[in-house]
Amino acid sequence: MNIKTGYAPKDILNIFRAGDRFTRITLFNAENQGQIPKASRVKKGHLQTRNWSSEQLPQIGQRFGFLKRPKEQHIVCFHTGKGGVLKSTMAFSFARTLALNGIKVVIVGLDIQISITNYALPKKEIGSLEEYSPAKPTGLAEILSKRAKLEDVVQKTDLPTLDIIPETTSLGLLERQLRTEKRQEYFFQDNLLPLLKGYEVVIFDNSPNWNALVENSLTASNHFVSPIACELGCFEALVPNMETVADFARAMKLEWDSITMIPTLREKNRLSEQIYGAYISQYPDRVLTSSIRRAIAGQEALMERLTVFEADPLSDLANDYYDVISSLWSRVLATEGIYV
Repeated sequence: MNIKTGYAPKDILNIFRAGDRFTRITLFNAENQGQIPKASRVKKGHLQTRNWSSEQLPQIGQRFGFLKRPKEQHIVCFHTGKGGVLKSTMAFSFARTLALNGIKVVIVGLDIQISITNYALPKKEIGSLEEYSPAKPTGLAEILSKRAKLEDVVQKTDLPTLDIIPETTSLGLLERQLRTEKRQEYFFQDNLLPLLKGYEVVIFDNSPNWNALVENSLTASNHFVSPIACELGCFEALVPNMETVADFARAMKLEWDSITMIPTLREKNRLSEQIYGAYISQYPDRVLTSSIRRAIAGQEALMERLTVFEADPLSDLANDYYDVISSLWSRVLATEGIYV
């Protein structure tokens, strides 16, 4: 199954984790009643089967999704001071899963490695050097300097509910420019967030290196998410990394609505399980008990620019992502109305 060939009824049931919630007949009735988009018909032998496009999935998700729509806007910052922990993978999977469920999301890429941009947008196939033309560095820096409008920079994905402000080479320049601003840590809050009011969820995906972009996304957000690998390198770096975040939060008087740490790259060996247990013991109110295992299915899904729910919905890894994303989203929604 992939985006180009579309999604059959069994795919829809798998993507949206139908379980006992709905069946093929429920799906067909919803289509006949105009509650979900009408599928195209594909002839297979003497029969015709329904086939929905990726563009139609969010409308189906609004009716049959497993994640509730938010009542207010949520700004989510993904940051971990250690690379290789599935941070961008987790941010992309979270964003796209929300979008599949009919929630309007924008990703703001802040990592010069452009990982999440590569995950979210298809790459142009280049067969020869003559076909290559470097991308114009039009991104967040140009929006904030007012050299470009938001609508000219935001890029659409195959899901109408998922947009991205892609990372560009001008991010480095923006980071240096922020250091000269009077309210440098609040620049995103003052100048970017007002432009993003049309989105239900804004997701910042940061570099693991501490910089002014990280500081701005932390200050602008009301939810902080940190994927943490069940590996020794991440375990050793976690305390100083979290202290850096905590020191910044105290200095800026930040109080996030939620702080969530997600165990990733968990393996069935003694060291990995001990680290997982230590995370839960050390941060009992922050670490999710659900985790993401190390599995090749995750990388295969990313190569197709899909979630595991779309690429391999019956896998154990899909169950992991369902548990983690459902738990994370429940934490986010639980904070709604706390300032009313």
